[in-house]
Amino acid sequence: MYRFMTSTLGAILGLVGIAASADAANFTDTSFGISIDIDDALPKQPLVRDIQPFVSQDNLVSLVIRRSYDLSIIDFVDELRNVGYRDSRHQVSLRISGEPFQAKIDSGRGLLIPVQGQVSGQPLNGIIGAYSGHSGHGFIIIGTARTDYWPAWKNRMKSMFDSVKFVEVDGEAIARQWQDRLKGKKLQYKQANTGYASAGMVYYGGAVQQNYHLCSDGTSIRKSAAAGQAAAQNMVVYGQGTNQGRGRWQVALQKGEPFLVVRDGPEQGFKLEYEGDTFLLDGRPYTITASELCK
Repeated sequence: MYRFMTSTLGAILGLVGIAASADAANFTDTSFGISIDIDDALPKQPLVRDIQPFVSQDNLVSLVIRRSYDLSIIDFVDELRNVGYRDSRHQVSLRISGEPFQAKIDSGRGLLIPVQGQVSGQPLNGIIGAYSGHSGHGFIIIGTARTDYWPAWKNRMKSMFDSVKFVEVDGEAIARQWQDRLKGKKLQYKQANTGYASAGMVYYGGAVQQNYHLCSDGTSIRKSAAAGQAAAQNMVVYGQGTNQGRGRWQVALQKGEPFLVVRDGPEQGFKLEYEGDTFLLDGRPYTITASELCK
């Protein structure tokens, strides 16, 4: 559950410094499955990963929305209550400042949690809304203002939270967002390890690299490499291998969650997600860069 906290709150609150751009009123997004009336003083900002921010011109007030799959509201609140949240990278510290209470929402379930803390040394107050729909989709909403702004914004925040409604999720919209994010990119995973087995006085080490090139025309190129060695007394054993394949790729939803599907032999599916700023493929951290092989 701590991983969920870091991937949600750290990434969201790190966005408060975004510059404002344009006005916003009602925000309805079928990829999030949400409709909410946004205060005109909080212009809509560009989508960042699975996070939709709205930030005031002076950057002192914000409301951000993040989609969440299979959200457990009870676990989320318990962890926030027991350990709070700290993120040294974004200089964020949050704790519950009052008793959670039920959100006004027609379907599904929602809980509103008063919080206070600091972001980059600035004191803030706010509300976190955790919402879970009957279909399994959900979202987190965080509304915050600098502490001296909070008295003027408390009721305005409540009005926004009271306007929240679930709308039917458009799975194709979610898949399109990921498809656009990944086309023309190289996904790369690297891992190295060393060890020592005292029983046989054996030293060993190895490295693995996995690359997926996802071209804009739907073709995929996979290149894998592995190497390892072991040493014991006067003997050294070394080995290496490579593997590659070409095929097709696409993003598809499985039980409401996005998966990368690669067909260059037996079909493979990899769960797509972000943990803070880290892109994960089936829970493994991959870097995303422009592909040098895709034309």
